[in-house]
Amino acid sequence: MTKYEVNMTYEPFAKEPEYIEANRAFIRTMDLESSWLILDLACGIGTMADLILEFRPQVKIIGLDLSHESLRLTQMSGTNGLNLLLQGTAYSLPLKGGSVDTVIMGNSIHLLAEPDKLLQEVRRVLRPEGLFAFNGSFYAGTFAPNTEPFYHEWVKLAILYLMNKDRLLRQNGQPGIPRKRGTVSGAFSHRWPSPQEWVETLRTHGFKVQSVYERTVLMRQRSFETIGAYGGFAKIILSGYPVHEASEALQATAGEALAALKMEQVPRFWLEIVARRQGELPCQN
Repeated sequence: MTKYEVNMTYEPFAKEPEYIEANRAFIRTMDLESSWLILDLACGIGTMADLILEFRPQVKIIGLDLSHESLRLTQMSGTNGLNLLLQGTAYSLPLKGGSVDTVIMGNSIHLLAEPDKLLQEVRRVLRPEGLFAFNGSFYAGTFAPNTEPFYHEWVKLAILYLMNKDRLLRQNGQPGIPRKRGTVSGAFSHRWPSPQEWVETLRTHGFKVQSVYERTVLMRQRSFETIGAYGGFAKIILSGYPVHEASEALQATAGEALAALKMEQVPRFWLEIVARRQGELPCQN
């Protein structure tokens, strides 16, 4: 069996042209003229910050991420536009109330299991009328019509890849590939919110929604290979398998799944929501 070099970080996918262009287009829909301090929440390797600075070079950007590995990669690159890097959780932001003009989350809001806690913290750190903007491709409606068969084929082929590798390892007297079910929730075990549900949740937490847009992003083989190799994605899609094995299998079979369905690219809808914080800040003694 071919041995694949697998980069399990988010960095390769964040450098794909489809990813960059989709986020660039999203940022250019925002009114950032009155923003001088921006929080890039779940900043990853700083892609969103770099794109913001393309047309607002005078702003200062704080990057916060839970992942030490992502922050390490950001520091090593030395080219990103983040003025300050913080490691921490979105549920307890290490910032003063009303201290930032804009909070942006790029392709990560689906990772947070408690959106109410997130929105409470985002509202707290935003100034009145401050902007909150996020996008993502994990929501009810994300699959373009007639594209679900690709994802089913991809997962099927990845599992067959793991089964074949497990068999070959055991034939050679080596340990096989273990699978422990129930260690991670499956990809579709939780219902994804719809755009309208996001709008209602934002309103409940004191935000006025300015825009809701679904952008079509054309995903090609290289994008599926890099997102498949990302450990955070692989451990959910192939839950229970060792993450490095799941990442290898998804990377190795992305092209095969496309070929099986005679597809060169797969459209995917990305949800984009921009909202403003309503109401005054509470008195602070």
